[in-house]
Amino acid sequence: MQAETLAGLMGLAGAVVGAAVSTGAVIWQQRKTAHEAERIHLLGLAEAAANEVIRLTYAIEDHFEQGVPTTNFSETRRHWFETLQMILRELESQALRFPDPKVQRAVRWGHAEILRDPEGVAQEESPWPTARYRDICINFRTVMGTVIRREPFPDGMWTQFPGAWPPS
Repeated sequence: MQAETLAGLMGLAGAVVGAAVSTGAVIWQQRKTAHEAERIHLLGLAEAAANEVIRLTYAIEDHFEQGVPTTNFSETRRHWFETLQMILRELESQALRFPDPKVQRAVRWGHAEILRDPEGVAQEESPWPTARYRDICINFRTVMGTVIRREPFPDGMWTQFPGAWPPS
């Protein structure tokens, strides 16, 4: 093989390798940028949802502070429960915005606890020194604060949500 042909083939091989490396680097960078954009999007969704959950916990507390109407079949009682269901529906919809499955399950658990027995969570009885709905709302705010600050969850936090997920 002549020297000129060999030099030409080596130059061609170099150009092909250079193009492949360049193309690979561009693809890698695009994927990295897309992944980072998705991560930032999910963090933004989680932060917005956490802020909304915090707002809803105050709405739940305000609603329970009005007192659960005790007269059965009254218009006031029906309206009170419909309003509670509307607030809890908003709370449940926020769970869909959290990428962390533990946060999703905690929000769904709290929603279910309050919806399952609104009169029970309004009672001030042991082992809770205050009404249980307050504890649920305070725990929600603690979890949402860690989501907003992007911090690890406090030790033992998940024990505040018994039954929210199977034991590991």
